[in-house]
Amino acid sequence: MRRRAFLAGTALTSLATTANAHHGWNWAEGEQVELAGTIRQVTIAPPHPTLQIETPDDGVWTVELGNPSLTRRSGFVEGVASPGDRVVALGNRSRNRGERRMKAVRITVGERRFDIYPERIGGG
Repeated sequence: MRRRAFLAGTALTSLATTANAHHGWNWAEGEQVELAGTIRQVTIAPPHPTLQIETPDDGVWTVELGNPSLTRRSGFVEGVASPGDRVVALGNRSRNRGERRMKAVRITVGERRFDIYPERIGGG
């Protein structure tokens, strides 16, 4: 019984550590950049919505949005963006330069702007 409790505790600790690293901002650079391209895939699912954006020069990037509640509050809901749409993402790219990944603070699809993290726009 103790062994099972230990294993369950270890698994929960590992899961919490992974989730914290995945959902925080510590993996991203402080400086914000714009990424322009074409949406290849939209996923509106927990733990957070993502876009796959193909750029003319850098290939396909994974752009993470906020948690589903924050993303929905910004107006970015299922159906507002589709594969083939032109998009500009403003956000913080991964500190790992070999990784094509960004945490977006703002998404602009056509003329529609979605401020996911308005308090972070223009900051780190």
